[in-house]
Amino acid sequence: MLFADSETQKLLRDTARAFLRDRYPWERLYALERGEAQLSPGDLKEFAGLGWLGLVAPETAGGAGASLLDAAVAIEEFGYAGVPAPVLVANLAAYVLAAAPSPESVRHSLDLTGGARLYTVAEANRWTGDGVAAPSSEGGWLSGSLPLVPFGGAADYVIAPLSSDGAPAIALLSLEVARREPVRVLDRADYCDVRFEDVLADGVTLLAEGTRAEEMRNRLDALSTAFGLIELAGLMQRVTEMTAEYISNRVQFGQPIAKFQAARHHAADMLMQTQTARWAAFHALDRFENDPRDTAEIWLAKHWAIRASQAVFELTHLLHGGVGVGTEYPLHLLTQSVAAWAVRAGDMNEMVSRINGSLGLAGTRSSA
Repeated sequence: MLFADSETQKLLRDTARAFLRDRYPWERLYALERGEAQLSPGDLKEFAGLGWLGLVAPETAGGAGASLLDAAVAIEEFGYAGVPAPVLVANLAAYVLAAAPSPESVRHSLDLTGGARLYTVAEANRWTGDGVAAPSSEGGWLSGSLPLVPFGGAADYVIAPLSSDGAPAIALLSLEVARREPVRVLDRADYCDVRFEDVLADGVTLLAEGTRAEEMRNRLDALSTAFGLIELAGLMQRVTEMTAEYISNRVQFGQPIAKFQAARHHAADMLMQTQTARWAAFHALDRFENDPRDTAEIWLAKHWAIRASQAVFELTHLLHGGVGVGTEYPLHLLTQSVAAWAVRAGDMNEMVSRINGSLGLAGTRSSA
């Protein structure tokens, strides 16, 4: 892959950065954090108008027909801006709907890309194969739960696991009849525990069954992890830039602390950790796009990102000193999400197991 944006990607990046800088200053991010403001239907319409909700959806379904790497550029910019928005999950949903073409899925894709309804995806790494923590369909009724559904409070539909006549399946479920319990997490993504309590299975659209469902589940798990790594890279990049600016302007002993060798070394380490995590994520996504069965690079990138994000988190707060501890300074609006994304989809030992599994090797625990 080319380690540079294409002309299309550069235009997409510049547009997203300017838009998000204008619409989501620190004051609005603080309001979102405190619950004083919410992402509105108007925000969703703006995202749709810019084509961001369905970048990977085919043009026949209202999307841009863009590559996964193109979509990653927009997702990275949302990370850079620190904006908790459903662009990532919407593109995951668009990807799944495109992989299960039917008149019904096209209709939903048009609603998704047009911003008429919000679609989300239950986190694939939390899915279970036995239906204990997933909705099941028996005799036209839905019963079961989905933990920590991102943007579950605002979404109209969720793509989730389903037991169809005892066989695993993936389906699009209406959330109109579901019970939703908000869950407070670090990255403020409007998470909810979603529960179906013996409700009629109206509005269920089967997208895949049997072995096809298992294959789609694995794809979705890998892609959601890869997109998450891209968003994490955007967050880390913004944190690194904020740190460089702070130590360049913070004067101690008559000179900026960036003049001190120890501070320079820490800043250089942050830059190295950020850039290696970023390009590992983009390279893994490129490999996945060329061959969706090739997931080893994603788990390798995640394994590295756990280490890298921890180093960036620690070093930025170290270099900011007391300023980085108080919430009056906006650093925490980014580093909380850095901490959240680092642990999502599993820890380092789980990544080692996934790497070995994708390579057909026996499981081995990480020593780090």
